[in-house]
Amino acid sequence: MENTTYQKWLAQLRKGYLELCVLVVLERKDSSYGFELLQLLESAGLSINEGTLYPLLNRMFKNDLLTSHWVTPSEGGHPRRHYQLSDEGAALLPQMLETYQSNQQAVNKLKELT
Repeated sequence: MENTTYQKWLAQLRKGYLELCVLVVLERKDSSYGFELLQLLESAGLSINEGTLYPLLNRMFKNDLLTSHWVTPSEGGHPRRHYQLSDEGAALLPQMLETYQSNQQAVNKLKELT
């Protein structure tokens, strides 16, 4: 039962956290496609699979946090959907970062209370 509770908590935590991480990457990178985002997130230590990332990107696109366009690689190959921050996503990111940092500081203070 404890493991199930933890898994539910972890799923909720990751959902918002991964949104924040995608926005951070796209702010720095300007534009990126799904597989490249997957690699960047994994290189930062975030274990994520395609079955999690692509629905997340679609949801963020539908919620107007991202825009997208199709790019065909110059060396050939399949077109890739590139994502970038929308104006709304760019405006939301600083608020999300501030809230994340504030919550992290609160947890750290609570750990020091004992």
